[in-house]
Amino acid sequence: MTDPKPWLRLRERHVRDYRIFRTRTFDVADPRDGAEYVRTVLDSPDWVNVVPLTRDGQVVLIRQFRFGTWSNTLEIPGGMVDGPEAPSAAAARELEEETGFRPARLVSTGWCHPNPAIQANRLFTFVAYDCERVHEGHQDGSEDIRVELYPVQSLRRLVSEGQITHALVIAALALKDWSAATP
Repeated sequence: MTDPKPWLRLRERHVRDYRIFRTRTFDVADPRDGAEYVRTVLDSPDWVNVVPLTRDGQVVLIRQFRFGTWSNTLEIPGGMVDGPEAPSAAAARELEEETGFRPARLVSTGWCHPNPAIQANRLFTFVAYDCERVHEGHQDGSEDIRVELYPVQSLRRLVSEGQITHALVIAALALKDWSAATP
């Protein structure tokens, strides 16, 4: 069995910049029969997620308002990789900005594509070990975040009970077995 053939990009028609992402619209042709379709792609920087663990076995979660669902969601800290910044540096920065916690060390658990149907960016996930709170956090002007601590062993339950519903957080948590919470 052979892989599907790449589609042909005929022309790019619209570009709109929304600061946190850009949209591009393409006219494309199906490689099987040449039929033309319109497709839109979201260009976004790479993202990071961080699973912060304290020395006493707590996971540092955040609760914040999300406009897409018009509700508060329970999540792990995360955000965008800024320009040439390394994903690990972005993870440490986002963790401290959002929570005021600083890790003793960061370990990568991998990456995934958030939505390859319409995006090309990657989501890098890190575990931050031995986190200590060094201040109250320095959230962006548009962020209103509440920090919550939970036993690390409760992560699976928080997902299964629907308390954590953010798909990218669930994907990040799937990259590691949290029952032992060791590297």
